[in-house]
Amino acid sequence: MKRINSIIAGSLFAILIIGGGPLAARLHAQDDLGVSFSIPFAFSLDGQNVAAGSYKLNLVSSQFMMSIRNLKTGDLQYFSVHPQEERAIEAHGRLVFNGCGGHRYLAEFHIPGTNTYSMTMTPGRVKNAEAKACPTTDSVFLAAR
Repeated sequence: MKRINSIIAGSLFAILIIGGGPLAARLHAQDDLGVSFSIPFAFSLDGQNVAAGSYKLNLVSSQFMMSIRNLKTGDLQYFSVHPQEERAIEAHGRLVFNGCGGHRYLAEFHIPGTNTYSMTMTPGRVKNAEAKACPTTDSVFLAAR
């Protein structure tokens, strides 16, 4: 019985090594993908505050997860998003921020070369607080650099 377990364990290990190599290469290659933006103001996303700076945004593994990498510090954060479709194909990446007064939150990430964009999922408590504090919102659009 020990011999069978040893053979199975060895086979699984070999599969992981052989199959994992291409997977690791694909994951590493995806680090360079994404769209870079210089964001001149602080903003929030999913209830988290994000400082002004240069960022690279990317959809990760599916259209339901977005990563944001701070290009200066290398910090990486993940956020849930909801894919949407639009009629026009986006030539360059674009971000849409909504807000009131000095506060902005990231609402949309438009993906270049596609007719899809990602809508961020703002928690209900944040939406309710913003609606009470500010009856009308304004939008800011930023193009990829």
